[in-house]
Amino acid sequence: MRYIRIILPILVAALLLGGCRSSKVTRKEKAQQEDNARLIHALFEKPPVSELTASLSLNINGTKVSGQLRMRYGKSIQISASVLGLMEVARLEFLPDMVVIMDKMHNLYSVCHYADIPYRNELGLEFNVVQSLLWNMIFSPGSEDPDRAIAQLQVLEPDNDGSVRIKESQYGYTFVTDGRDKLQAVRKAAAGYGFNMNYSDFTEVSGKWRYPLGLQVEISDSESKNNVSVKLSSVSTDRKDWPDRTQVTRRMRQVTLDEILDNL
Repeated sequence: MRYIRIILPILVAALLLGGCRSSKVTRKEKAQQEDNARLIHALFEKPPVSELTASLSLNINGTKVSGQLRMRYGKSIQISASVLGLMEVARLEFLPDMVVIMDKMHNLYSVCHYADIPYRNELGLEFNVVQSLLWNMIFSPGSEDPDRAIAQLQVLEPDNDGSVRIKESQYGYTFVTDGRDKLQAVRKAAAGYGFNMNYSDFTEVSGKWRYPLGLQVEISDSESKNNVSVKLSSVSTDRKDWPDRTQVTRRMRQVTLDEILDNL
């Protein structure tokens, strides 16, 4: 009986301490999960402005082109290319339900769906993906709701420099973030195919909101590698009078996607 009186308090104390330790571990894990969820929500958060326009300089595999970028959140993305900054020669327009490509030099245009775009299957391309890439947001193809996307996104341990990587399971993207609210890079590599996008030169363009004025894109497969460098200037977030969708003129002739890509 005397031994039981001695052992019993020891067992109770051990169980209580063990329970405390388990509780601490649980609390720590829960806090980490909450931090991860906050990080993902911050990177999914809509920008504080609904519109952005900028002049751009494109360097495509060594060929330099000037143009303009116009974006209206949730509605339209327009990228135009000009000769000597004066005459527009081509326009690429991303809309929620379609993509429009215009060759203004030859009065040609093509309307296609995202499923028709090269690399669509590898990138999971849709309007939300293109929009997120250009608005500096993370994404999960097919899941616009952050609460649903969290299940497909895994936050990894912080790197030595403080950056935090987030892995997306469906298409194999890895997002490199600053651990707070900025996307620094997007990576994807599988079966000889690669996609890399780096953001740089974050600059305040509306209050304290910072937007990257430099973008570097590399798309590669087993046969080729394509590099696009983008530099933005004269960035404005003011509302401007431009249509969400460009109207084609009567002189323009509709052709297939392959035909218009061959002409450009």
